[in-house]
Amino acid sequence: MLNNIQTITVYEHVRTITGQMLEAAHIRDWEQMTLLESRCTQYVNILKTEGSAEPLSGDLRKKKVQLIQDIMKNDRAIRDITHPWMNELSTLINTMGTQHKPEFSCAANDNF
Repeated sequence: MLNNIQTITVYEHVRTITGQMLEAAHIRDWEQMTLLESRCTQYVNILKTEGSAEPLSGDLRKKKVQLIQDIMKNDRAIRDITHPWMNELSTLINTMGTQHKPEFSCAANDNF
């Protein structure tokens, strides 16, 4: 189990990484995004498996709430950037797929 200070530190790491992910998304550095996402997942797993058993009090609770709000803000901004890109990629893949399909028409084959 993490103590309260360790828990806050892990949340700070997640906030930092999501901020870096946002920067990578702005410049469309998808390779860096993937690496950062993997690191972020490691910290989130730590919170899930070793989260603090003792309740946070006063200032630490406020700090945690602020960190979570910052993380969520970064996540929303990342999604705002990546969703249009993912749609573009999907369209490109679908377009490429239809260009390579052979055309077949039953009307052109009277032998059936």
